[in-house]
Amino acid sequence: MKLINVLPLFTLLCSMSTFATGQKAINESDLYGNWNCKHEVDDSNTKMKAKINYNVNFVRAGKSNGFGTLLFKLPNFPELKYSLTGNSIWKIKDGHLLLSSTEIKSVNVSHPELDQFLNVKQFIPKRISESSKILKLTKSSLEVKSQSNGRIYACTKVAIKS
Repeated sequence: MKLINVLPLFTLLCSMSTFATGQKAINESDLYGNWNCKHEVDDSNTKMKAKINYNVNFVRAGKSNGFGTLLFKLPNFPELKYSLTGNSIWKIKDGHLLLSSTEIKSVNVSHPELDQFLNVKQFIPKRISESSKILKLTKSSLEVKSQSNGRIYACTKVAIKS
């Protein structure tokens, strides 16, 4: 798998709007709140693996922010762990979640000495725009299909403890 295939996932998760449709009407307020999103990419050709665990908070006025981790594994290298943070703007239009990151930051927290050699950060853009078709959006579940790579991403609402 090409690393470029992971980029829409970064866009989606770092800016994270939602995934959903199949509903007659999408209730934008169902998107408001904190979501946990997990996704794995495994390419049998290159043996590259990536796992993302990301928390995103969607708020009114079309803004979101999030944080999480990216675990990245290449053959003959140790697993790399990146800390991710991001801010974005979003809107729901015609059954699609449109999001545009305003800032994405990544930090290699496991093996920073390998950054010079592997330069993985060159594949993590600082800004991304993505459109995803909403397959499902409820008060507790979000599922979208990326228009750029066709992958389906899912998130669950995080209950806030009082």
